[in-house]
Amino acid sequence: MFLPKAGEEGLKKVNGVSPRNINSILEQAKLLSEASHTGRAARVEALQQQLSKVKEKVHTLAEATLQRFQEETSGKCGKKLTSDLARVEDALERMNNGCKKGSKRAGKALINAQKRVAGLEDASIKKVRKGFKRARKAVLKALK
Repeated sequence: MFLPKAGEEGLKKVNGVSPRNINSILEQAKLLSEASHTGRAARVEALQQQLSKVKEKVHTLAEATLQRFQEETSGKCGKKLTSDLARVEDALERMNNGCKKGSKRAGKALINAQKRVAGLEDASIKKVRKGFKRARKAVLKALK
C-alpha cells in the first residue's frame, strides 16, 4: 500500500532501486493492493454464507427436536431447549455484527459450531441441548 502512494518520485529516492524497474514495481504493488481488497471481500462473503448455513442448521435442528419430542417439550425441558436455542442464535448474531473482518478465527469457530450440531437430528433432547451449548461456546470464543 505504501508503494503506490509513494509514486515514482518516492521510489527514485530509495537506494538500490533501479529507475528502469520503477514502473514494474508500481504496477505489481497496485495489483497486490487490489488483490488484498478483493480477497478480503471474498473472505467476508464466505464467512457470511457459512454463518447463515450454521444459523439455518441450528434452527431446523431445534424445530425437528421440538416436533419429535412434543410431549416432553411442553414443560420445563421445552423451555430449556428454547432458551438454549435463543442463546445460540444470539451468539451467532453477535458474530454477524462483530466479525466483519473475515477473520480465520471466526471461520474456525463456525466450523466448530457446525460440527457440534451435526448429527444431532436423531439425538435425545439432552444431547441436542449439550450440542447447542458447545456450539455457543465455540462462537463466543471467537468473539473474545
